[in-house]
Amino acid sequence: MKPNHIVALALVGWYLMVPPLVQTPYKIDTEAPLTSWHVYQAFNTGEECRKSVSSAQTKYKHTATAPIGTIKRGTRAFALQMVFARCVKSDDPGLAK
Repeated sequence: MKPNHIVALALVGWYLMVPPLVQTPYKIDTEAPLTSWHVYQAFNTGEECRKSVSSAQTKYKHTATAPIGTIKRGTRAFALQMVFARCVKSDDPGLAK
């Protein structure tokens, strides 16, 4: 393997990505292309990312599904983003603009 290929492989990581918010409160766009999603956190391995997503989804699921008026204002949108978060390899073609 050429040295420049080794460097390129070393730069590949994983992103915990969340869907973008839309204008309506508490709404997210899970159908948006990956280029519109936001990197919430970066990881060295897919396993680290998947563990983080799983933990976040467990933590925020209750808030994302709680009846309006029973949670702190403004927390539902973030909770929904975390529930629908996913891990994406940093060289995923869907991230190219």
